[in-house]
Amino acid sequence: MKVIENEHFTSETIAFDGFHFIGCTFTNCVIIITTLNFDFNRCSFYDSALHVNPKLPVFEISHRLSQSAYDSDTTCFRDDYKYPRTTVDLPAATLN
Repeated sequence: MKVIENEHFTSETIAFDGFHFIGCTFTNCVIIITTLNFDFNRCSFYDSALHVNPKLPVFEISHRLSQSAYDSDTTCFRDDYKYPRTTVDLPAATLN
């Protein structure tokens, strides 16, 4: 997998397949994911759109994307590494 570090992409179409993005910023980009052969760490996404192959397993894609959280105040995805989410206690589950 080819590593790309600390790049800022603006108004581009980026294919994630075959790449590992580290510390990159994507502004107004179209991100294309057709396989699970990609990775990213500490990346930020601003006003960008994801186009994901519908045949990919939804849980695998959501797991990979779960390191980022959408911030409605800034309308962007923020990396939890820099901006940790607040933990919310959930009630215990009961079986009936």
